[in-house]
Amino acid sequence: MNVRQRVQIVKGTLREYEGRLKQLEGRLTALRGRAEQTTGRARLRLIRAERRLRATLEANVERMETASKALKSRLESTWRETRAFERGVRAGIRTGAKTYRRLRRR
Repeated sequence: MNVRQRVQIVKGTLREYEGRLKQLEGRLTALRGRAEQTTGRARLRLIRAERRLRATLEANVERMETASKALKSRLESTWRETRAFERGVRAGIRTGAKTYRRLRRR
């Protein structure tokens, strides 16, 4: 699997996490609205559900941050490797051109 495919996979995963995050935020807003209207045991259950949902949200945000950091480090190392390879190729082309000119003059 090449780097471009890996980047696309990670980007897709990030989009998926962002979608989940939006859904969870919407559910959290709805729960807050319901919790304000209820009383007694129902209120306690909704508050607990809100806490669980908030914990899930935080976990998803943490996963997104981890995935984006991994993507960033992989991209940086790939760029470094690509630049080094490019410099080598250019040096080889220059050396080959000089040698060609030198041999041609004889």
